[in-house]
Amino acid sequence: MSRALPPATPLDPSATRTPRVPRTPRVPRVPAALADLFTRRWFALWGVLLAMLAIGGRGFAYVGLPPLFVSEITLALGVAVFLLQPRWRQTLTQPTALLIVALMALGLARTAPYLGTYRLDAVRDYMLVGYAATALIVAAVVMSRPDLLAAALRRYRTFAKAFLLVMPVLWLLFQAAGDAMPTWPWADNIGVVELKPGDAAVHVGAVAAFAVLGFFRGRSLLWIALLCLLVGITGAVTRAGLVSFALAFGVAFALRPRSRWATRVVVVMATLVAFAALTDVRIDVHDRAREFSARQLLLNVTSTFASADGTGDLDATKTWRLEWWEKVWGYTVDGPHRWAGKGFGLNLATDDGFQVFNDGSLRSPHNAHFNVLARTGLPGLALWVAVNAAFLYAVANGYFRARQRRENTWAMFFAFLLAYYAALTFNASFDVFFEGPMGGVWFWSVVGLGFAAAWVFEHHPEALHDPDLTPREG
Repeated sequence: MSRALPPATPLDPSATRTPRVPRTPRVPRVPAALADLFTRRWFALWGVLLAMLAIGGRGFAYVGLPPLFVSEITLALGVAVFLLQPRWRQTLTQPTALLIVALMALGLARTAPYLGTYRLDAVRDYMLVGYAATALIVAAVVMSRPDLLAAALRRYRTFAKAFLLVMPVLWLLFQAAGDAMPTWPWADNIGVVELKPGDAAVHVGAVAAFAVLGFFRGRSLLWIALLCLLVGITGAVTRAGLVSFALAFGVAFALRPRSRWATRVVVVMATLVAFAALTDVRIDVHDRAREFSARQLLLNVTSTFASADGTGDLDATKTWRLEWWEKVWGYTVDGPHRWAGKGFGLNLATDDGFQVFNDGSLRSPHNAHFNVLARTGLPGLALWVAVNAAFLYAVANGYFRARQRRENTWAMFFAFLLAYYAALTFNASFDVFFEGPMGGVWFWSVVGLGFAAAWVFEHHPEALHDPDLTPREG
């Protein structure tokens, strides 16, 4: 007799269902159209910032409310723009970007211990490497939207003409007003217009390179005369600026030796110098022991390589710089600050014994490279050199590959970036330039455009296939 089976037991519903996996909360995404609009508006704002820093100088840099000025506000908005870019992660994989991140991280490590003591001074000094965030933002935008590269070239063409027209007028205004120039109420003794001849000379050289490489539109003698006038104005006051111009012009001429613009600039410049020498034109320069004259221009050229025989302040400033740089080398490479530097926040001019202003406003050596060495030691200097080397390799490699492929627009664009870099870097080697937005934002913008352009050239070369951008003779 068979045994009856036990009654079936209802199964637990949970035993037959697939285990429920909790869902990860979805991060709300910014609509693509809104992200694109925000990006393009920021890109336009960044272009205006660059133009006004070049034209308005230190005076424009103080637009805003302390401690947030126009450059810092633009940079803060740029961080949000960076995260909106579809290729922001890919941007960080580029060799130059990786080195920039490492440099910024090291800078933060040498700033954090001094924030409690020096507060905003530490943050301000950190911006020597902090402005490098500009390179990452610009690169991410260009790599995500390659069409903006052509837009940047067109906008620079407009800037070049505005710069040549406005700068002579501003320089005359600055010289005429002198100490009577209105100042910002929230900044001590900072005029609403405050121009540094060396900074201006960098952009004069870049505009000249832009024309020599065939991107400038216009053959009028007026443009060449204005360009040469600005070379004379800035070159008579600053040796570093004069050489910065020569470097930018020289790089462009070396990479495009058949340019008619180059020949015309040399002829007109020689004519103006000869006229100034024959008429013995002399104009005292406000707040400087130098004058605008053919003789001063000649002295600036010769004193770059030899003694100026005590004329003006040429020999004094050269000796002062060399002694300071020697001291920095002594307490870093050969001294106790070799591996860490003195950090960001300490007033190096005062601590090293080279302060020249009663209010202690000079904070750093007149050399960005020695400033990095003094504040971060040999590790920081090694990263600084590596960043520059990576940028130069990316842009130079792009230039030669473009020449091989007969992509003339791309080749001349890479040449333009090399010319700008040469002028910016040389001026920063003899003045406090990269430490502020007038030089820092411009330098890191060129770096970001450079390694982003190298990527775009390999993946989207059609970005510059525009007849309007084709380099022309004249």
